[in-house]
Amino acid sequence: MLRRLFKMEIAENRVFGLDILRFIAIFMVLLGHSLILTPPTVKKVVNPFLYDGVAIFFVLSGFLIGGILLKVLNKTEASWAGLLDFWKRRWMRTLPVYIFVLLYLLIYTGLVLPEKFPAEWYRFFFFIQNIFGHHRPGFFAEAWSLSIEEWFYLSVPFFIFSALIFFKTSTKQTILAVCLLMMGLITWYRYHLYYQYGLPTHPNPSQIKAFQNFLNTEIEYQVIPRLDSIMYGVLAAYIAFYYPKAWVSKWNLPLLLVGIYILYYTKFHMGKSIGPFNNIWCPSLKSIAVFLMLPFLSNLKKGLGKWTKWVTFFSLISYSMYLINLNVVIITIIKQTIHGNYSSKKFIPAENWVLDYAIFWLLTIGISFVLYQLIEVPFMKLRDTKKKA
Repeated sequence: MLRRLFKMEIAENRVFGLDILRFIAIFMVLLGHSLILTPPTVKKVVNPFLYDGVAIFFVLSGFLIGGILLKVLNKTEASWAGLLDFWKRRWMRTLPVYIFVLLYLLIYTGLVLPEKFPAEWYRFFFFIQNIFGHHRPGFFAEAWSLSIEEWFYLSVPFFIFSALIFFKTSTKQTILAVCLLMMGLITWYRYHLYYQYGLPTHPNPSQIKAFQNFLNTEIEYQVIPRLDSIMYGVLAAYIAFYYPKAWVSKWNLPLLLVGIYILYYTKFHMGKSIGPFNNIWCPSLKSIAVFLMLPFLSNLKKGLGKWTKWVTFFSLISYSMYLINLNVVIITIIKQTIHGNYSSKKFIPAENWVLDYAIFWLLTIGISFVLYQLIEVPFMKLRDTKKKA
């Protein structure tokens, strides 16, 4: 049992460059969350190096799922059975460990802090906790991005398969049309949301605070206004599939550097501003940055030595790391169990915060590894076995 637990199987066709991207994304998220445990002096040092890891995850997800859709649709004719099979395979990859963590948090909260049990707990099972006007809840807060991804998996393939089945259009035309249409419409929707608020020309501090609240709840952490981020990844997969010569180009390294610069630019020109650039155009710019990095990274097939296996290791367990690092490790284990702090106030770093910080990384990596081996891997094997059958 232990031998099986500690033996990790790594597919031979893994692309190391994409593992690098996933590695960077998860560590940006974890570094940002781990600052809860540190004093202000540490935050000032680390903050300049933090970038939007979730924005990277969105584009990467679109690239991977777009690639799967293209291979499926160019191999077999579009059908409702094919769409259902796509959904089943996707959900067998994403739902099991998510449901496990969600049940843990619900049971823990119900037993230990029943007064904080979410009234609309059932929404988390359908990923509707931050859709159609529902604000992102404090409970299992990081699940906001999973809602966006799951609704992408549900809606975009449905639109593509429907167009192919009913209108008999070509796969190439349909996927490009859906990508461009959704990117354009959702950018317009963010524009519409931003300007419909009617912020005064010279707002007072309370009006600014209310507007920032609106931006967080109605744009940044909502499902529909962020779906276009994933579409940039699908567009990248489209180019890689249909124009492979253009995807392997001498310009790939310069494009990578331009993408890194754009991420840097959005980092240091975004801040907490309530301006239209930050809230309408910045999500698109971040996605374009990752889009430009993909040609180089997706063609970087192999690592550069034994140490690079660690990049692949953290890439493999990144989904579980994302799910547990904040609410499970920082909140329920370190803040509440170790320190006995059950209040809703912000966590105040202990004098020996270094110990808490070390515990955070050890537990996050350890628990994620176990979840990956005991939940993620078995369901992926079951999914692949069913496909072969």
